[in-house]
Amino acid sequence: MKTKRKFIPVSLYDIPGLEHWLEEQANLGLFPVGLSEWATFTPTGVPGTRFRLDPFANRMGEGTEPTQEKLELYEAAGWKYAFPIGQAYFLFYTTDPAAPELYTDWESRGLSLDRLAEQIRRAKRSQFLPPIAIFLPLLVLLFLPASRFDVQPDRFTRLPLVLLYLFNPFLLLFIALFCYQTPIQLRDYRTLLATHENLKEGLPPPPSPGPSKRIVREHMVSVLLVPVLLLVLVGGRMLERTVPVEEFTAPYVSLRDMESVPLGPYETIIRKNSGLSSENVAKRQFTLLAPAWYEVSQNLDALQPGRRPGSFSPDPRGGEYTYSPNLDMTYVHTLPLLARPVARSQMDVYRLVNLRWTYEEVDHPGTDFVILANEVDGPWQMAALAKGGRVAVFRYAGKEDLADHLDLLAAMVAP
Repeated sequence: MKTKRKFIPVSLYDIPGLEHWLEEQANLGLFPVGLSEWATFTPTGVPGTRFRLDPFANRMGEGTEPTQEKLELYEAAGWKYAFPIGQAYFLFYTTDPAAPELYTDWESRGLSLDRLAEQIRRAKRSQFLPPIAIFLPLLVLLFLPASRFDVQPDRFTRLPLVLLYLFNPFLLLFIALFCYQTPIQLRDYRTLLATHENLKEGLPPPPSPGPSKRIVREHMVSVLLVPVLLLVLVGGRMLERTVPVEEFTAPYVSLRDMESVPLGPYETIIRKNSGLSSENVAKRQFTLLAPAWYEVSQNLDALQPGRRPGSFSPDPRGGEYTYSPNLDMTYVHTLPLLARPVARSQMDVYRLVNLRWTYEEVDHPGTDFVILANEVDGPWQMAALAKGGRVAVFRYAGKEDLADHLDLLAAMVAP
C-alpha cells in the first residue's frame, strides 16, 4: 500500500496539538502508521477519527507495548491500539463518535503523566552532563599537576594544546548541536510539564500553539544531522587511528638515520609471549587549527646477537644489555602565532615529570627557534623546532646528542 510522509509540525510533547493534527490528517483521508521526526501515513484515514496519546503506564509490567488487560479494556470502550510513539506514549484511536474518553476527568489523565513528567525532570537535571564530561578533563589537565611526583609543575603550559583539541571538528559539531538542541528540548520539556501541572490540578491542558513551520525545520535538521554526525565520527576514527610506522606515509625523522649502529624492531620471543604490541606506531590528530598533526613513536634495538633485550644500555657497542634507543616525535602545522606556545606545550607533555630538566634556546639556520632540553642525570633529551606555523617536537633516549642532529630535525619544519 502506498504511503505518504510528512514532517510533524507540532512538538511530540504537545499532547493536545499532536492529537489534533492527527485528527486533521484523518479528515484528509490519511491514517498514521509511524511517528518520529516525521509521520508515515496510509490512505486509509476515516474522517472524524479521534486520536489519544496514552502515556506508558506508571506501574511495573508495562513496557513499550500495552498490556493485554489494557487492550481489552480500551477495545471494549471502542478504542483500538495503533503503535507506540518513542518511549513515551501509546497511540489509540476510535472512529466511533460515541466512544467515551480514555480518561473521565483531567486529574486521572494528569496522574497518567506522572512517570513521563518525572523522566523529563531527570532529563533536565542531567542535560548539561555531556558537556561537563567533555570539558572537565580539559579543566583537570589545566589546573591539576600531571603527577604528585612532578618536580617542575607548570599548570598552564598545556593550554595551547587544549586550544587545539577544542577545535576538533567533531567536538565543534557537538557543541553546535548542543547549543541548537538545548533550547528546543527545554521548550518541549516546559510544554509537557505545564500540561502535567494543569491536569493534576483538574484544569484542561494549556492551549496548543498549533502547527509551526519552525518545528518542521527542526525535525528536518534532526534528520539531516544523523548522516553528518556518522560521517564525521567515522571519518574522525579513521583519520585518528593508530598504524604501524612502516604503513605511515607522512614525513618523520627515522631513528635509524640518527644512530651510528644498525637497528631493528624489538620483536623478540619475550615480546611475542608478553602480549605487547609494536612500539613503532604513528597516529594522526585533526583540528581546524592544525590540519596536519601527528605523532610517531619509535623504539628499536641494536642488532647485537646474544645480548639481553628489554633494557637501555648507554653503550651501543658493549655492555650486557642490548642498546635500545627510542624517539618520539610530534609534528603540528598550525598558526604561526601558536608555534612557540604549542612547542612548549608538547615539550611539557613529553617531559618525564619525576626528572629535572634544563632548557636552552639556540639558533639554527632555517628555523624561527630551537629549544633543547636535557634531563640532568640521564639519557633523556628533547628538542622543539619551528618555522612559520610548522612545529616539530622530539623526545629521545639514546647515545646520540640531539644538538648534533639539528639539520636532520630541522628538515621537518622546512617549507
